Amino acid sequence: MSIGAILGANTSYAAPVAAAPTVVELGAAAAPLVQVEYRRGYYRPPYRPIAACTPGQAASKANRMGIRNARVIVNRNVVRVAGWKRGLRTSVVFARAPGCPFIR
Repeated sequence: MSIGAILGANTSYAAPVAAAPTVVELGAAAAPLVQVEYRRGYYRPPYRPIAACTPGQAASKANRMGIRNARVIVNRNVVRVAGWKRGLRTSVVFARAPGCPFIR
């Protein structure tokens, strides 16, 4: 006699449960309707870009413009990036709109 039989344990309960789709048939001739259950962690909401210029985006754009050692100052309406370009101190101002449009 095994320990499982003595304790009354059934081996089918010990097996891991896999997520299987539920099949519902609506009639003899109808195609089966498959419903997939999305468990926690499998669903990701669609990507929505931020509708404003972030300090990182402004610093990246200033870097592409040739400004090195950038310092970022964020205001409600603008993002100012100050740094060095060709040995001179310079600063650029971007709007907080998407895409960081250059102001001055």
